[in-house]
Amino acid sequence: MVADIAAAENELTAAYGVESWLRIPDVAFTPERCTYRGRPADYTIHVSLGYAGGQQLELIEPVAGESLYAEFLSSHGPGLHHVAWIPEDFDRTVEQLRATGVDIVQSGEFAGVGMEFAYIEGGAIGSYVELMKLSDDMRSMFDGLVPRGYANPWQL
Repeated sequence: MVADIAAAENELTAAYGVESWLRIPDVAFTPERCTYRGRPADYTIHVSLGYAGGQQLELIEPVAGESLYAEFLSSHGPGLHHVAWIPEDFDRTVEQLRATGVDIVQSGEFAGVGMEFAYIEGGAIGSYVELMKLSDDMRSMFDGLVPRGYANPWQL
């Protein structure tokens, strides 16, 4: 989580050799497709994706509205917000979590790009775990960002 996405890109490029960033400004989430703490959510974020070697880094800067991102930045400052996991069956995994009483803290969908997400408390890591469901087009986009010579981290 960052307060200034451009400054964070520069810092991580210098520190970890990130070759390039894909910045997606003003990603809007609407109440029809997103929840935050059990209620419909309406917020906007800037997102930037880059790779340090074969490891994807995702920078998120809250822009407007109430969200898990803005909450984290306000209470913790910049830092590691989440790790991500792509379960084999996203819908079944989320259903099982809910059935066992795990709270889905934030969920939603990137409208039109083929990605769904759900955040749960991270327990021992002190932040969150993001579960993702990716369309073939989203997987291809992620694959295209992996630097040459590195294995695709999304394929096990």
